[in-house]
Amino acid sequence: METYDVIIVGAGPAGTATALHLQQLAPELAERTLVLEKSRHPRTKLCGGGILPDGLRILQRLGLDFNEVPSTRVPRAHFEFDGRGTVLTGKGAESLHVVLREDLDAWLARKAQERGVTLREETPVRRIIPGESFVTVVTADGEYRARVVVGADGAHSVVRRAIAPHQRVPYSRALVLWVPPKPESSSHAPEDAYFDFTCIREGVPGYIWDFPILVHGQPMRCWGIGDVNMDSRRTRPLRVLLSQEMARHGYRLEDYPFYGESVPHFSVRNVFSAPHILLVGDAIGVDILYGEGIAPALGYGQLAARAIVDAFARGDFSFRDYRERVLQSPLGRVLRRRALTANLIFRLRHPAMQQLIWWRSGRFLQTITDRFLTNWA
Repeated sequence: METYDVIIVGAGPAGTATALHLQQLAPELAERTLVLEKSRHPRTKLCGGGILPDGLRILQRLGLDFNEVPSTRVPRAHFEFDGRGTVLTGKGAESLHVVLREDLDAWLARKAQERGVTLREETPVRRIIPGESFVTVVTADGEYRARVVVGADGAHSVVRRAIAPHQRVPYSRALVLWVPPKPESSSHAPEDAYFDFTCIREGVPGYIWDFPILVHGQPMRCWGIGDVNMDSRRTRPLRVLLSQEMARHGYRLEDYPFYGESVPHFSVRNVFSAPHILLVGDAIGVDILYGEGIAPALGYGQLAARAIVDAFARGDFSFRDYRERVLQSPLGRVLRRRALTANLIFRLRHPAMQQLIWWRSGRFLQTITDRFLTNWA
């Protein structure tokens, strides 16, 4: 059985960011780190691909050039209800960027390997067995053990199930697809992003989105609908609502393959760690306001790496303070604010309240977003 100081399960942004931050903080520890990935890069990943400026700042501090990844800059984001709304803007690097996850993830994995991190792909983890001094990681190809295991294995985390098998985490649901642009039939500006909250009127607390994305070098549109799953009185299927909105812009949903996914909600009540085990990224949960995963995943990697370095320095692998490290960090504070904001917005179901939020509060929304809901990095 091979033994490592650290084993990271999952080579998405949270896992590779943890490895890259370890290499930056403690290169000798990174040399004894193994990353296990069930697939092989580049691998398909269902994700809208939005990355806010905080994520770019984390990459910059890691000495990585995001310009190496094909991406689309989105200068304006429209938030609408019943055809009207407000527009939030960003300039240059402060704008929303959209990437194809298979491009981003493969690039991050390659950068980690270039810096000496060992990555084993096509090695799915079957089971995690916690122990007093080591954690055993059972894969399809054999067993490994480590002083620390990091669960970066996403929404359906094997690592999370090992340390919290009975915890019930609320999930959001989403449908996502990529379609060619139709500027002649759509009222949406080709360079902008759109988030439409009219589906709240139909009993679905969430929104429909449409924004540009590069897919294998070709300009496309990413369409989708997210349901934060708060309302047991739901009457309209997500597919029907998405189809109706896309039809207004010249698309027939049935002409394109679409994909469904569920993602756990971020909550202060979720499990964050256990002795010798840490969770990062989607394995803890995704904020339900933005549904943003990439930038927080990069931030989690930094927090986890610091906790791991401290654990080896002290010889204390309980990680009993990891939850507070996360929650009291700038990232954690923003995630908590987003959770509170989402619970407010999605529970105000009366159309007049949604109109007040999106039609008449533009300057207020821009201020709240800049001061309290972003810029944690």
